[in-house]
Amino acid sequence: MKKVNLWKTLFLSALAVAAFTGCSDDDSDEGGGMPSITVNGAESARVAVGLDGGKTDAVTIESSGDWTITFEGSDTDDCVAVPATGGKGSTSVYFELGSRTAERTITAKVVTYGTIAGLSMPVPASVTITILQNTDGSTEVKTNVAEIRALLKAMNPGQTKVNVTDEIAAKTITGIVVSDFAGHNFGNDYNIAVQDASADKDSGLTLNANQFPDLKLSAGDVVTIPLTAAQVGTYGSVIQLYVDKTVEVKTSKTTAPEPIVVTPDQLLDYESMLVKIENCMPATGVAGTAWNNSTNKGNANFTTADGKSFVVRTGQSAAFKDELIPDKAGYLIGIGGQFNGDVQVSPRSAADLAGLNQDAPEVEYTETTIDQLKAGNYKLTGTTIVGVHQKGVMFAQEVSGTVYYVLGFNNGWTTQTSNPYIESVGKLADVQGQCEDFHGQYQFSTFEVTTGNDSSLKLPTPVTFDAAGIEAYTQAPAYKYVKLSGVLHIEKGPSYNTYTITVAGSSVKNITFAYGLDAKFSGVEDGDVVDATGFALGYDSSNSKLNIMLTEIAKNTSTPVVTITTTPTSFSADGGTQDITFTVANAGSYKTYAKIEGTGFSVPTGEVTTPVKVTAAANDGAAREAKLTIYLASEENGTAVTEASVTLKQSQKPTGGEGAAYEWTFEKDTFSSKGGTITGGTPAMSWTYPAVSYVGWDSNTSAKGVQFGSGGSPAKSFTLSTTAYEGTITQIVVNASNAKSGDGKLTVKVGGTQIGETVALTTTATDYTFTPASAVSGEITIELTNSVKAMYIKSIAINKAE
Repeated sequence: MKKVNLWKTLFLSALAVAAFTGCSDDDSDEGGGMPSITVNGAESARVAVGLDGGKTDAVTIESSGDWTITFEGSDTDDCVAVPATGGKGSTSVYFELGSRTAERTITAKVVTYGTIAGLSMPVPASVTITILQNTDGSTEVKTNVAEIRALLKAMNPGQTKVNVTDEIAAKTITGIVVSDFAGHNFGNDYNIAVQDASADKDSGLTLNANQFPDLKLSAGDVVTIPLTAAQVGTYGSVIQLYVDKTVEVKTSKTTAPEPIVVTPDQLLDYESMLVKIENCMPATGVAGTAWNNSTNKGNANFTTADGKSFVVRTGQSAAFKDELIPDKAGYLIGIGGQFNGDVQVSPRSAADLAGLNQDAPEVEYTETTIDQLKAGNYKLTGTTIVGVHQKGVMFAQEVSGTVYYVLGFNNGWTTQTSNPYIESVGKLADVQGQCEDFHGQYQFSTFEVTTGNDSSLKLPTPVTFDAAGIEAYTQAPAYKYVKLSGVLHIEKGPSYNTYTITVAGSSVKNITFAYGLDAKFSGVEDGDVVDATGFALGYDSSNSKLNIMLTEIAKNTSTPVVTITTTPTSFSADGGTQDITFTVANAGSYKTYAKIEGTGFSVPTGEVTTPVKVTAAANDGAAREAKLTIYLASEENGTAVTEASVTLKQSQKPTGGEGAAYEWTFEKDTFSSKGGTITGGTPAMSWTYPAVSYVGWDSNTSAKGVQFGSGGSPAKSFTLSTTAYEGTITQIVVNASNAKSGDGKLTVKVGGTQIGETVALTTTATDYTFTPASAVSGEITIELTNSVKAMYIKSIAINKAE
């Protein structure tokens, strides 16, 4: 049953009556009617006095009737208002405070009452006076948001919440609120945005607390919060500080900061701060729809007059979510942020959007050629559509004898038939729209196309994308017309299929036919050797991913191909075996063999089948490498008609003995998830380490050692550091690993200087050796990172100079 608030109903009814009776001659002059009260002409004021105590400056209370001052808080016994009560009209009030050794803040509330015709209960109105007692008797708000943000950022937080460091937990944050509870458009009602008064870069922060919904904070409120038991995490890469539900949130009032005028490319520097974007307008096709609807999901694309784009974010609970986006230009205000790198602004209320009140100017497009494109609004004439995939169109244009390319990308094309230009390949086209720099290559993010007759453009000979060609491309990615051969892989999904290709010998393991159109793959199947042509769209080094827009593909039934499908992990110094899988296609009468180039490893002789077993002997010397080759030939050791190779690695055994100044194998229950200091090894030495989401122990036969984090709650980063080691260092050996599908990395530093290269961890417990160019000394740090999975550490050995 719906609950009805009787007093609220009576009050609203009385307001309706008052709307018709408010001008009655029966209204009294003695405190009757709707109440009103101000302090220094506003809803709040601030006064201050030094620690020695004394009188504050006076404030002026203007009231429609009798008023009374009360104090909020516990430390208010020696704070006196002079006078503490008053009547209708203007009254000067000051406060007298006793001496203190520590700073304090007192909130004074001034309340008056009035009446409404037809309603017997009194109606209150109030203002707030914040009384500060501090060392310099200043009313200036002393905030420290930038300081806290810098400390949190140094923790490299991730999606999983973790405890803040002891240093942060011992602090108290003070910030000025710039979000608005009433607008309900800042993630959720448990979030607020605070910033420093200075409004410098990186001086804003998102706070989350159970206490906030009851406080109903708005711009100009000041919060002071102990960070005891606080946690930090990220949402969409935005740093969020989570306040413990048991701490007290103290509030006061100040003047709300003015928004900072920024451009979209500056938004990441002003995360969680109040910003203003000028000269902006809705992108093509956005105006006339609700700020949050079933299509945009609350993400409205906007652009500035000079072609810079950003997203206006409107949540499902926003008070203005159903209002229509105006076909107007101007400015808008909101809280700056991002979602995984895509910059956005979250308006607090409809008032923040009121600046969109100018007629949207006709977009001016600069006519140019593809080779001259930059970020901005451009028009191309006489191009040719040379390729398509589900979400994109590739345009080509010949300029001074060279053919150049540019991609038009529309993320709104979500089905296999959404792209309206699938049947327009080979047609002339004029295109205009907004061009952006996307990972070093320009592409049209919003665009309009007018197609024409058949084009006479002749594409150049495609670049051969064998292993060498792909390696060269990763060093200088650009739009290129390419041809490649390899083994096709088709992963069928409920909504779409994923098409990838393995090219023999290539170190790039994720070569994808991006947004593949299923119809183009008719006649080929998973596991086929294929020949393909298309357009290389760029290389993502962080994920070792290369995207191809497919134009043609055909099954190759004659070329023999060997593909190694297992990436070997590094063998430990103790030796062992690994099964290496491979595929063979179009072998004909040839047979499959394996061979090793290098020492310490062996494979079976004679003809082999997948998987081939590789054995590493125990290693008592330096780290070693060898090459495993799977090949097709008429006979063993005969001339190969095709082959594939991978590198085998084996770690050296920690030198130990007289050269080892320190050796330690970690044991169960050594670490705590709360962080702290541990002592161990021979000789004993103290190390410090941070809090992590989870600490465990690998009891499997793989014996990886101590586990930090898990798949569901990765530790993200873990650092062991010590200043206790004395003497110089010639070598550090760390045995570490990560969980399956993890992206773990290991870095070692001495005296703040990195030793050797950062190494990628494997799923096998492996000794990684770090050798400086010459003996070094100083604080030792061993850094493990893994953004998605658990990581492990088993042992450390430090070798001193002879």
